[in-house]
Amino acid sequence: MKEKIETKLTQFPCPICGQYFVPYLSRKDGKAMCECPKDGLFETSIGVSKNFRKFCSRIARKPNRSPVYYTSMEYKIKKILENLGLIEGLDFWHNVRVKFNEKYYTWLDFYIPRKNLIIRASPSIWHVRWSRGDADDRIRKFLESKSLLVLDITEKTFNIEKVIENRIK
Repeated sequence: MKEKIETKLTQFPCPICGQYFVPYLSRKDGKAMCECPKDGLFETSIGVSKNFRKFCSRIARKPNRSPVYYTSMEYKIKKILENLGLIEGLDFWHNVRVKFNEKYYTWLDFYIPRKNLIIRASPSIWHVRWSRGDADDRIRKFLESKSLLVLDITEKTFNIEKVIENRIK
């Protein structure tokens, strides 16, 4: 007697709450549309393997948000800020949570209160390859609506030191 094998449709995580949903529309360009009852519609890439998505979602659910832990890009930015004479904990903060309407909305990589400046370290593995563009745009618009300046630094940012220095001075 053959054992019945149950198959499931691939589900994709909502970029805001992390819950998984089956897409209601898949396109030929490798994109799919999903709907989260709480956070609304979101677009995702179906070109990334299911195992990679599971790996990323596990990491994203419990990221290391310790103020003393730095990714390589965050560490580079930290050193630039320190070379400009800024002191961590006094002039700038690392891994700061943003609360809005009694709910935590997002994490900020760096916050410089004196300049109302947010610096986001955006490695392409999380923000470009995983189709986080829409979520990043929503977060940027939200922060800018609160009169904050947002500076995105990626691996492709040319002359990071000058870009940061020009924003701070």
